Amino acid sequence: MKIKSLILLSGFTIFLVSCNKNSKAEDASYVLFSGKISNTIENEISVYGNSNNFNKIIPIHPDGTFSDTLRIEDNGSYSFIIGQEQSNMYLKKGDELELSIDTQRFDESIVYKGNAADVNNYLAEIFLVKESFIKDGPKGHEELFSKEAIEFKEEILRQEQVKNEVLKKYKNLDSEFIAAQKKENHYDYLSKLNEYTPNHRYITKNEEYQVPDGFLDELNDFNIDIAQDFDASNAYKRLSISIFYRISEEKAGKDSISFSKALMDNLATIKSENIRNSFIKNIAYEVSPENENASELYYMLMETSEDEEFKNELTAKFEKIKQLVKGNESPVFSNYENHQGGTTSLSDLKGKYVYIDVWATWCAPCKAEIPYLKKIEEQYHNKNIEFVSISVDRKQQYDIWKSMVKDKELGGIQLFADNSWSSQFVIDYNIEGIPRFILIDPNGKIVSASAPRPSDPELLKVFEGLDL
Repeated sequence: MKIKSLILLSGFTIFLVSCNKNSKAEDASYVLFSGKISNTIENEISVYGNSNNFNKIIPIHPDGTFSDTLRIEDNGSYSFIIGQEQSNMYLKKGDELELSIDTQRFDESIVYKGNAADVNNYLAEIFLVKESFIKDGPKGHEELFSKEAIEFKEEILRQEQVKNEVLKKYKNLDSEFIAAQKKENHYDYLSKLNEYTPNHRYITKNEEYQVPDGFLDELNDFNIDIAQDFDASNAYKRLSISIFYRISEEKAGKDSISFSKALMDNLATIKSENIRNSFIKNIAYEVSPENENASELYYMLMETSEDEEFKNELTAKFEKIKQLVKGNESPVFSNYENHQGGTTSLSDLKGKYVYIDVWATWCAPCKAEIPYLKKIEEQYHNKNIEFVSISVDRKQQYDIWKSMVKDKELGGIQLFADNSWSSQFVIDYNIEGIPRFILIDPNGKIVSASAPRPSDPELLKVFEGLDL
C-alpha cells in the first residue's frame, strides 16, 4: 500500500484489541520479527507504532532477509515500511512473526508465518478487500456515492457482509477480536450511510436532493460519546465528528445563534475526556479567515481548554489570522518555479488583481474546480487580473504536477511551491486545507484571504465589484 493511499483509506482503520488464541507467553517483553523480501532495492525495513512512538529500523541483508527483536511497550496496531510502501500489522508481546513479501506486488504478495500469522494474514487480506471497494480511487468514490439511495445502501450492506465473511476464513482469531472487527465493519457502514447525502449532492450537483423517508433511521439516537470506541475505531470517530457538526448546524438554525456558539454548547454535553479533547482540536479549525465568528470562537475555546500547549498554538494561529483582514498587506511568495520556465514572485504581478488557487494533484476537490476555473479565466481574459495556481505537492509528486498541467491544459500561471505545506506563503495564510482561494489587489493588499471558489456563483459577484 502506498503511504499516500492512507488518505484514501483513512476510514478503514481496524479495531485491534486482541490477537490469536495461541500466542507465546504473555510475560515476554518483545516480538521476534523476521522475513524475506524479494525484488527490493531498499536496505532497510522500518516498523513504527500507529498509536505510540515506537520506531525501529531493521537492516535488510543482501539476500533480502532480515531479523530483529522488537521491544514494544504496547500490544496493538503497528506498520512496516519498505521504501514508499507500507502495511499494517498487529503485534503482541511474545509473538514470533515471519514475513514473506515481493515488493513488485507488495500487498498482494504478503504472507505471514508464526504464532501471530492468522491475525496478520487477515489484516493483509482485509486491506485488499477494502481497497477493491474503491479500486479506482476518486472515480470509485464518485461511482459509489452517485448511486441512488436504495442501490447505495444495498452496496454498502454488501460490503459489510463481505468483510464479515473474511473473518470466517481464519480459525485462530479469538472471539473478542472477531466481535470487535464486526463492530468496526458496522461503524464503517453507518459512517458511509451518514456521508451519503452531502456526497451525493456534490457529485450529482443537485443541492436540493433529499434521501427517502427512513433512509437514515439507523442513525437516530446514535451515541457519539463512547470513549473506548472513539479511540479504537476510525469509522466511529469519523461518524461521531460528522454527527456532532450536523447537530450543531441544526442547533444554530433552531436557536438563531452562530455556528461557533452551537459547537461550544454541544461540546459541553460531551462527557468523555478523550472525545471532548478531540472535538476541541477539530473545532479549532473553525478559527480561520473564512469564519466571521473566528474571534468569538477563539475566546470560547481558550476558556474551555485546559491544554496549555494547544492554547499557545491556537493563540499563535489567531494572531496570524488577525493579520489576514481585507486591506492588509498580503503575505508574499518569491521565486516559485513557473511551469512555463523560470520563476515567479507575487511582486512580479503588482498592478493587477491576483486570484490564487492553492491546490495539489492528489486533491479531488481541487481537481473538481478546474473546469470552473478554466471558464472564469476565459471570461476574464485580457482583464486586469492574473490567475495563479500554486501546487503544494511534495517534491516526489513534481513530475506528476508537470504532466498534469500539460495534459489537462491548465491555464493561468502555474507555480510549484518551494516547500509544499511548509512553504512560508502557505504558513502565513494559515492554509490547513485545500483547495484554498485568495484574492489580492493591484497594490499587493488582501481583498479576501478566503475567496469564493470558481464553482461558487459568489465569485462572479466579487469580480463584478472590482475595477477589472
